[in-house]
Amino acid sequence: MKEQLRKEDLVNDLKKIGIKEGDLLHMKVSMKAIGNVEGGAKTLLDALLEIIGPEGTLISDAFVSVYPLPLTKEQENIIADDNTFSYAGAFANEMIKHPLMKRSRHPIQKFAAIGKRAEEFCYAHNYESGGYDLLDKMTEAGGVNLTIGEKVAGVGTTHVAIDILGFKRKQLNTGALYKDLDGSVKLAKVNWNGGCAHGFPKFIPLYHEQGAVLGSGKVGNAIGLYTSMQKTLQIEIETLKKNPQFFFCDDKTCYSCQMTWEHSPKKKIRFYYNWLKKNFKNLSFSRIKNLTKTIS
Repeated sequence: MKEQLRKEDLVNDLKKIGIKEGDLLHMKVSMKAIGNVEGGAKTLLDALLEIIGPEGTLISDAFVSVYPLPLTKEQENIIADDNTFSYAGAFANEMIKHPLMKRSRHPIQKFAAIGKRAEEFCYAHNYESGGYDLLDKMTEAGGVNLTIGEKVAGVGTTHVAIDILGFKRKQLNTGALYKDLDGSVKLAKVNWNGGCAHGFPKFIPLYHEQGAVLGSGKVGNAIGLYTSMQKTLQIEIETLKKNPQFFFCDDKTCYSCQMTWEHSPKKKIRFYYNWLKKNFKNLSFSRIKNLTKTIS
C-alpha cells in the first residue's frame, strides 16, 4: 500500500505554496492527482479551513448537470437544490456535505462556499446573474485562486474575461429543473458561455511570466498553483484583446473551438476533413450522417 498523506502533510504543503489565514480562496482541485490521502477529500477540506481560519472563505465550483430539452420523464424528476451532487469532483462534493456550506442560488452554475463571506457571495449569485458573476465579484474583492493538478482546466477567471469582452457562442438547447425560493419548480436554460477545457491552460505560462503567480509547489503528488484573481483576469483580458482565439485548443477537430464561437474559424470543409481523418477507423454510416447534420 502506498504511504498515505495525512492532514498535517497537506497543511505543510499548502502553507509552503502561500495559502494563509484570511484568504478568499477559489478552489479547483483533482484529488486523484494529489495521491493517496488519508480520509480523502474531507482531509484536504479540513486542512484548508484550518489554514484560512474564521476570517477566510473557501469557494469551489459545484455546478450541476444539464440535459437536452425537452426533458425526458426521468429528467423531470431531477430538481436541483443546495444538496444536489456536482460533477465538479470529489472535493466539491465534500464541500457540499459540510454543515456550514452555503450554495449559490444560481440554479445550474452553483458554487459551494464555507467561511466568513460564504453567504454574501452565494446569496448574490442567482438565475439573473451570469454563470460566472460570482468569480467576478471574488476578483473585485481581492480573491485568490488555488489550482491543484496539472490537468485541472485553468483558474476560473478566463470565463470572466470572455464575458467582459462580449464573446458569444452558439448555445445548445439544454437546461435543468430547480426549486425557486417560493417553492415552485422552474426550468433554467443554459444561456452563458463555457469554453474548452483543453484551451484554458494555455494561459498558465503567461501567469508565470507576468507576475500573477503568488506561489507554486507540490500538494502531495500534484502541482499546486496559487494566483491572484485580479492579475490572472488582467492578463486574460489583455491577451484576448490581441488574440480572441487564444483560449481555443489546438485540436482542429474540436467542435467547440472550431465551430461554435462567433469568432471561430468555421471552415466547415476543413473541419469535416480533419474530423474524418482522425476518426476514419471508427466511422459508421450513422455517425457520418449525424456529423453532416451538425456542421451543416
